[in-house]
Amino acid sequence: MIVVDKVEKMPAGTLDGISAYLDINVQVDGVDFRNTIFIFLSNTAGNPIRDYVNAQLETGRSRSSLTILEMETLIQNTLYKSGELEQSSILSRYQMDAFIPMLPLERRHVKLCAAELIKQRGNKCGCKSLATLQSETECIESKADAVVAEINFSGKFSRSGCKKVYTKVNLVCPLDKRDEL
Repeated sequence: MIVVDKVEKMPAGTLDGISAYLDINVQVDGVDFRNTIFIFLSNTAGNPIRDYVNAQLETGRSRSSLTILEMETLIQNTLYKSGELEQSSILSRYQMDAFIPMLPLERRHVKLCAAELIKQRGNKCGCKSLATLQSETECIESKADAVVAEINFSGKFSRSGCKKVYTKVNLVCPLDKRDEL
């Protein structure tokens, strides 16, 4: 598996350099790449995805009702029109099997990330030592709410997904210095 991040920042033509590895060729320089998975990460469609999801939510649709097909179409249209990837033969030759959207995360999603990390910390957060499961759950919920309050949101969505949750959980459940080593 090969992961290429920030594809939109690559100079024009760079992606074409790996095109041979994506073709149906049996071998390239004696190496068989047919079973290799390439994952290209790009934020080129980030704003259109956010705008589309916002528009759909405003019409009463839920985030979970959005289909992969409608999002894939949006991503493809954005990639072809963007100019950044428009010239790439990878797109023009349809060597991409799927376009998977990273939908923006709402408060409830960020809270789930925080709650999971707090659970993993166990006694360090002071929730495991509580007498009942209900008390432990309430403690985790309370601490997750405190974490979410520290995250920046742009309207309904987190500006950074769950990326900053780990750091913010450290504010409510500090790690002992020996645990970090």
